[in-house]
Amino acid sequence: MSFKILIVDDEPDLELLVRQKFRKKIREGEFEFIFALNGQEALDKLKEDSAIGIVLSDINMPVMDGLTLLSRLSDVNRILKAVIVSAYGDLQNIRLAMNRGAYDFLTKPIDFQDFEVTIHKTIKELEALNQGIKARDQLAAIRHELTVAAQIQESILPGKILPFAGQKEFEIYGEMIPARHVGGDFYDYFLIDEQRLGFVIGDVSGKGVPAAIFMAVSQTLLRATALQGGSPSQCLHYVNAVLSRQSDPSMFVTMFYAILHTDTGEVEYCVGG
Repeated sequence: MSFKILIVDDEPDLELLVRQKFRKKIREGEFEFIFALNGQEALDKLKEDSAIGIVLSDINMPVMDGLTLLSRLSDVNRILKAVIVSAYGDLQNIRLAMNRGAYDFLTKPIDFQDFEVTIHKTIKELEALNQGIKARDQLAAIRHELTVAAQIQESILPGKILPFAGQKEFEIYGEMIPARHVGGDFYDYFLIDEQRLGFVIGDVSGKGVPAAIFMAVSQTLLRATALQGGSPSQCLHYVNAVLSRQSDPSMFVTMFYAILHTDTGEVEYCVGG
């Protein structure tokens, strides 16, 4: 894939010279040069071609000079690197160009060996910037997904408000605060029948997304099993058998499941890992 470079200069001989000096790299597809005679024409070409990554511009030009072009590059709204070209004695304008955002500069008459070194250096800088932007966007996407996952996990757990209106035999409250966006700890409580309240506390090995997925599976399986009315030991025995067959050997969950008999106040429970 060739790298597109826009050269902005009102000297018509420069295009012929550049194409001659870089004819091999142009032929091999490493570089593609685009030319403009002034800053306004350069802006038009930048808007037409989003693949241009480097702008190499003279300072003194008609219609729109190089310094004005530098100040207008932000209008293009993409990552660009500008290299300014001026006479060796024009240090004031070169300094002004650097302050306006130029990445580097070349002096006239152009040394094409220095020209090529500058292009390669600028390309590496652009690649690093684009990789950084890509990594930032990926991180933002991951953070968004983790936020959604945290909301889903929170919705799986019982709410903080007592859901059993009219029950005088007990009060119950639960809350989970994960160390990361999502985690493997969980709790649950539910009425099995009019005189039995089931409640469970669990802790999945590890943290993060794998633990959160295993947590959801474990909690859902335990609740579905417990609502069948079996004893805590029978429920955990069945849950353990299912999880052992279908889970990654490196993942496990430690669980406390109990049944409160609301008519007598007795609690029967089982602990499993």
